[in-house]
Amino acid sequence: MRCDRFREAYSARLDDEPPGAAPDALSEHLRACTDCAGWAESAARITRLARLDVTPVPDLADAITAGIALPSRRVLRRRYLLRAALVLVGLAQLGIGVPAALGDSVGMAMATHATHEAGAWNLAIGVAFLGAAFMPRRAAGLIPLLGTFTVVLAVLSIRDLADGAVTVARLATHLAIVIGLGLLISLDRADRALPPLRPSTGEDRDEKKKSHLRGVA
Repeated sequence: MRCDRFREAYSARLDDEPPGAAPDALSEHLRACTDCAGWAESAARITRLARLDVTPVPDLADAITAGIALPSRRVLRRRYLLRAALVLVGLAQLGIGVPAALGDSVGMAMATHATHEAGAWNLAIGVAFLGAAFMPRRAAGLIPLLGTFTVVLAVLSIRDLADGAVTVARLATHLAIVIGLGLLISLDRADRALPPLRPSTGEDRDEKKKSHLRGVA
């Protein structure tokens, strides 16, 4: 049998595990092989020192976690504040859209149907903000749509303002959309920052209940 097999057997015996070799054969080999005898002595000394060492090992889990993600409570608090702000922006957007849908445009002259189209769009955006506030996971789906709308609208508004086709008061009504888009992005990031095994919220429980009912049906 090779020396490494005897060394494995001796190491197992130090760890109170089955050595996998006859005790007499192991003892005889250690008496006959000076290299293995020296190795066994060193292994025994290291094992003894390791067992006697009671130096406490610092727990770095919190420090490591803090460096990777925000604590859940801070993220949840930020998430609630963003949702509340999104509700306010959504209500403001509805306040802009309702008059336009009724034919009362702010800050510029528009054809009746164009006014109705703008009103319908503003109402839709307001409802989308409110929906994302109550169901934050919907925020991610709204960001590409409203992002594109905001960029295109900004470019066209600069040109219209230079041509005198729109007033500053009218452009000010678009601030709610810009603010709402920023809140959607922040809310989506806060939602992604939450740990996957977080406590279920009322929203999560409702979704699970609906999924269960659909499965039963």
